[in-house]
Amino acid sequence: MKCFYHKADMDGKCSGAIVKMVFPSCEMIGINYGDTFPWERIKEGEAVFMVDFCLQPFEDMERLNRLCTLTWIDHHKSAIEEMFRRKFRAIGGQSLVDGLAACELTWAFLHATQEIPRAVHLLGRYDVWEHHNHPGALEFQYGIRNAGDCRPENQTLWQELFYLPARVEEIIKEGALLLSYEERQNEAYVKSCAFEVELDGLRCIAVNKGLANSLLFKSVYDPEKHDAMLAFVRRPGKWTVSIYADKPEVDASAICKARGGGGHKGAAGFQCETLPF
Repeated sequence: MKCFYHKADMDGKCSGAIVKMVFPSCEMIGINYGDTFPWERIKEGEAVFMVDFCLQPFEDMERLNRLCTLTWIDHHKSAIEEMFRRKFRAIGGQSLVDGLAACELTWAFLHATQEIPRAVHLLGRYDVWEHHNHPGALEFQYGIRNAGDCRPENQTLWQELFYLPARVEEIIKEGALLLSYEERQNEAYVKSCAFEVELDGLRCIAVNKGLANSLLFKSVYDPEKHDAMLAFVRRPGKWTVSIYADKPEVDASAICKARGGGGHKGAAGFQCETLPF
C-alpha cells in the first residue's frame, strides 16, 4: 500500500499523516508539481491513496486508476472540474470538495464518526484562505512549520496535534512570534525587489522568490492598482509561477489551468520553460 501526498504544504502533510495513522504499514511518498511520477514503484492492483494532489496531465490520473486500486482525496478547483468533465471515478473511492481542505476531507473520509481535531481544522482553514475568519489558524501554520520533522511518518508529532489541545495552543503562541518576524522580513524584501507586470490581462505585483505565499505581498499589494500577486522561482529545468488573488472576479485557477497548471480560485500555479512576462 502506498500514499502519495502533496509534500509542499501542511495540508498535504497532514492529509498523509491521517492516512498513515489509520494504515501504519502504508508507504508514504511525498510529491510536488514538476516531480517525475514513479510509475515503476506501483504494483498492479495495489491500494494507493492520492491526497491533496492531482497528476498532470489528467490522463495520468486515468492511467493510475487503471493500474491500481486508487483512492483520491483532493480539493483543487481545476482538478474537480476535470473530474466532472471526464466523469472520473477512483476505483477505491474519492472525496473531492471545493471549499474544504484535503486534510479536512481525509479526516472525514477515514474517521466519519469522529469530530475533526482543532489542528486539522486550523490547517485546513489556512489552506483554503479562510484564516482571517478563524483565530489562531495563521499563527498555527507558522508554528507548525517550526516544529521540526512534519512528515506523515512522524506519528508522535501528529498524534499529539490531533489529540492534545494543549500542544496546539503552545504552537499557536510560538507561531505568533514567528509571524511577526516574517512580516518585517517580507516587507523589506518586497519593497526592494517587487515589480509590476501584466499576465493574461491581469495587473500583477510580482517578485522572484520561492516558497512564498500571499502574505509576502502584504505591504505592496494595492487592489486599486493590482488584480493579483505573482511569485516565481527557477527550479531545475523550469520556472514555477504562483498566482494569488482575492478579488471575486479573478480566478487564478483558470489562468493557471490554461497554462497547464491548476489550483484554487484564490491561489494557483503553473510551470513553464520561459516566463510569459
